Amino acid sequence: MEKKILITGTIFFLFANFIWASSMFKGETLTAKEVKAKWGQIAAPSSQFKAAKIDERAPMAYNIMTDKSNIGKTVAEIREDFGDPDGFYFIDSYPAYLIQERKEFKGESWQIVFRLNSKHLVRDIIVHKNCCAK
Repeated sequence: MEKKILITGTIFFLFANFIWASSMFKGETLTAKEVKAKWGQIAAPSSQFKAAKIDERAPMAYNIMTDKSNIGKTVAEIREDFGDPDGFYFIDSYPAYLIQERKEFKGESWQIVFRLNSKHLVRDIIVHKNCCAK
């Protein structure tokens, strides 16, 4: 009986830690609707994003997130279209581009991230809070 309780407790503990870790590592993200509400919407080609300063990129994020033509692209294609990544999302493999940099101690940094599948092709595009408290 004690062994059964110990095993059940251990399984519960591991499961609870997995759930906690998953939520912590994902971090805060915004939906496309929230991105549009926060920064607006500008339809611009990727070449314009590539040439833009960080503070000019945020209004372009909504269209990038909702444009399904980037799904399935390789990292090389994303880098060609959007330039060299300047953000970071947990591992170097994910192309991440800053769209808002914190300018003060309590400011926020946000980035658009091209998450990859097991074949290293873009599976989805998110906007992720990269830094700091509200």
